[in-house]
Amino acid sequence: MLNRDRLTRLRLEARTMLAIAFPTMLAQLAAMLVNVVDVIMAGHLSSQALAAISVGINLFNPIMVAAIGLFVALNPMVAHLNGEERHEDIAEVLRQGLWLAVLLALPAMLAMRYLGGLAVFIGVEPSVLPDVDGYLKALSWGQVPLFAFFALRFFNEGLFNTKPVMYIQFLAVPLNAFFNWVFMYGHFGVPAMGAVGLGYATSLVWSLIALALLAYTAWTPRYREHRLFGAWVRPHGRRMLEILRLGVPMAVSLGMEVLLFAVVGLLIGRMNVATIAGHQIAINLASLTFMIPLGLSMAITSRVGYFAGQGSLSGIRQAGVVGVSLSGLFMWASASLFILAPEFLVGFYTPDPAVQAAAAQLLFFAAIFQLSDGFQVSGQGALRGLKDTQVPMLTNTFAYWAVGFPIGWWMAEPQGWGAKGYWLGLVAGLSVAAVAHNGRFAWLCQQRAALVQKARV
Repeated sequence: MLNRDRLTRLRLEARTMLAIAFPTMLAQLAAMLVNVVDVIMAGHLSSQALAAISVGINLFNPIMVAAIGLFVALNPMVAHLNGEERHEDIAEVLRQGLWLAVLLALPAMLAMRYLGGLAVFIGVEPSVLPDVDGYLKALSWGQVPLFAFFALRFFNEGLFNTKPVMYIQFLAVPLNAFFNWVFMYGHFGVPAMGAVGLGYATSLVWSLIALALLAYTAWTPRYREHRLFGAWVRPHGRRMLEILRLGVPMAVSLGMEVLLFAVVGLLIGRMNVATIAGHQIAINLASLTFMIPLGLSMAITSRVGYFAGQGSLSGIRQAGVVGVSLSGLFMWASASLFILAPEFLVGFYTPDPAVQAAAAQLLFFAAIFQLSDGFQVSGQGALRGLKDTQVPMLTNTFAYWAVGFPIGWWMAEPQGWGAKGYWLGLVAGLSVAAVAHNGRFAWLCQQRAALVQKARV
């Protein structure tokens, strides 16, 4: 039984974490709503457009998530500096993070202009290839502002300042819908571009939200003492290397998971249009619910990192336990929704009965992996707060590519389960990652406790 004092501390930590996490979760939800709007509008344009967007998103997602994983390093770096009260170093982290954003976005932009060729190599349905290529080239123009936005976002979240990001992300939702309408159907002198127009709309919205967050961060009185942009600063190799040393393993960790989802989506892209579109709807819904524990994991990183900077083992444990528990509670609720109302949910995306049936089938597997997905991302968030990135990277590589993909391919191809087989592989990979990340966090806490005990003796 938990004693009353510990219960009080856990409740206080839960309230504190939710106060930080709630705007972050809503920001993640808003970011995903932009994608949901794209999928819904493409689905109502045609099944062909929806299939093209599905393939394009699967090709682009590994790049975007690798960028998120890399720049999320700013969160624990700033949180540790804040916990140690080293305020003079905080501004330097942001400046070098922005330089890194520009330097890394340029090759990403170039790579995206040739990603369409990969769809040809994989054997994607030929009728959707022109739209896939055009959509990716349109998205390429938004890489610099997108990467800069990530740097600014995780800097703010590392200082527990999450509401501005939430407001800006929600502003992006109606802007995205409006510009989709303009570019897809042709208004105000813009030619009708169909599915390709979604890419130009998204790039424009990324530019607007990056400028908005930059303006807020530069001029808010909250950061006046830090003098974030008080002087011109050149790229600093040592500081950027520090960000990369922490961020690259995070990028690989997230990339291993997203790459698995992307490869599965591309392999399903060889199937008929209804299955491709149904997969995209199911993955879109699963991704939408995932935004809550993903947003929560950012708050877990900040809280664990802050307590690690203070050297508080009890604070580290509390933040980890509370965050993982909250994540599991939400994902249990979303799994129940997927099981109880699949037809209702997919009906928002398309009127096509064949696509609805394919999506509803796959939502059953999405329901199964909800808990695993929530536990693995929150456990990984706790490890990030401890700046533990190397082992989680290896864990994710093993879980998704030595377990998840082989099981998925074997069930889908030799066993003939098709798309359902690949989704079973997703369930397996996420479950292994969930057990491993949370087990490692518990072990690291035990190691710290043993060191504290040894120091006392």
